[in-house]
Amino acid sequence: MHHSKMYSILLALFLFIATGCGCNHASPTITDLFSMQDSTPPVLLSATAINPSTLFFQFDEPIEAKTCMLNANGRAVTQYLCNGKDVTVSLSNPMALATFCTIEGRVEDRRGNSCRFTTEVWAKNTHRAHVLINEFSTKGTENNPDRVELLVTKGGNLAGITLANGIGLNYTDRCILPDKTVSQGTFIVISFQKGIVKEAFCSENLAGLSGNNGCIVVSETPQFDSPLLDAVLYGNLTTTTFNGFGSSDLEKSAQSLCQCGQWDTVLASGSIDSTYSTSTRSVCREKERDTNTLEDWYVTETRMATFGARNSDAHYEKAE
Repeated sequence: MHHSKMYSILLALFLFIATGCGCNHASPTITDLFSMQDSTPPVLLSATAINPSTLFFQFDEPIEAKTCMLNANGRAVTQYLCNGKDVTVSLSNPMALATFCTIEGRVEDRRGNSCRFTTEVWAKNTHRAHVLINEFSTKGTENNPDRVELLVTKGGNLAGITLANGIGLNYTDRCILPDKTVSQGTFIVISFQKGIVKEAFCSENLAGLSGNNGCIVVSETPQFDSPLLDAVLYGNLTTTTFNGFGSSDLEKSAQSLCQCGQWDTVLASGSIDSTYSTSTRSVCREKERDTNTLEDWYVTETRMATFGARNSDAHYEKAE
């Protein structure tokens, strides 16, 4: 009787533990081992030129070297090195400054997932000049078209430096500067609109800059992911759509400029006030000050635009 009672107690204790005090338990989970395998193709993250004859590509996962197929300007590439996520390509002919190489390729990851891509890689400018946006106008006329002036703050080569109306792929017009050596203090003026005034450089479309709300960006090369050298964000401060920017593209551009440290705020209220600028009242940088804020800028007096020369110190004062 003693042993029977003990057995009953042990059996009850076992059932108590096994049922977890009466709590509900999830049904057994069936693991699909196939779902755990990599089934996504590799993604090209960046493409850059290291020197005139060498290009560097980075993917988001390791690449299988044996399956890599590349063409440069229509010719098969035989000299390349795959090292994990990185692919280094040696060109048979070096690139000249201010030119690009079109790369077409097919790569696979180690699970056999493949992707095809086409991209342009611009020549590396190892002696690039340093520039700042120094003056611009966005309400041009035939006599005084829209223009942007760059100030060279450190001498070097202009090859590949790109001035655009917009950022990344969201630009509407741009000017890619040529292979030209310039000295510190040089003013580079680019026309963005057709007119009587003829500058040495002009944008591709000459369609004019956005009059009231926009951004002007300088980058190292025309590539969409190129590092930025300088930028300005301007607006009339009265637009109400898209948080005061007037378009979704400009709103996103402002966010991008702030993220990469080329402007201090994502708010439209923090843009340069373009309200009182005209074709002869340009927007000017204050004595090369560069804090990436609207405080660096002012509207000059009527007929005091000075493209190609030092900015006028005359600030426009609106009538009371």
